[in-house]
Amino acid sequence: MRDGYKEIIENASFEVDYAEDCLEKIALATDNTKLWMLWAGILDHYVKAVSAMRRATDQGSSKAWSDRLIARQKADPILQYARQARDQANHVFEMKRKVGSGFVSVGSNAIRIGGSSKVFLSNNLEVDRYGVSRKLPEGFLVTVDGRYAGGTIPKKAITETRAYVVIEDVANRSGIWSVPNPDTAPEKRAVEIAEYLVMWLKNCLDEVKELSTTHRG
Repeated sequence: MRDGYKEIIENASFEVDYAEDCLEKIALATDNTKLWMLWAGILDHYVKAVSAMRRATDQGSSKAWSDRLIARQKADPILQYARQARDQANHVFEMKRKVGSGFVSVGSNAIRIGGSSKVFLSNNLEVDRYGVSRKLPEGFLVTVDGRYAGGTIPKKAITETRAYVVIEDVANRSGIWSVPNPDTAPEKRAVEIAEYLVMWLKNCLDEVKELSTTHRG
């Protein structure tokens, strides 16, 4: 490990904590600007944490771990996408930052209601992938800005989805990087990626801390 590795690892730990803090907040955010600020924060802290862990370990017997860290990052579609997305956010200012509006759904997303409205539902069936049908709740519900605001259909019968970051393929100086989780519903993709990044960073941080305990110098 290089000189000053203890301080570098401590700073890497801070970056992981910051990324996790952004993850916790993004699931609750509704303001468009804040959503993108938190998403950009997750990407930025992820890249900084990896850089710090690599710098701490790029000399001596730990260099093999440092090299494996970068190899793992390059080989993993989610990790590579996040790295390129951060580069795009920092250098491509023409990019449109899209946010999906929140909505209320009845059934397994069979019926979605957004905006501010009063909707009456009756005689609706939902058929699952096995061909089994079930009747959906009847009555009316009221939404305000995509949030449940009352009605004869109880809140326990619906699902609320908050506003969310819309992620798309990344195009930057290095090429085009496809969304790594296309099979996930669009409103869940960014959070799913963020959760994966934080989990991976924590595992790497545990590894580098274990390496530091055996380092002499």
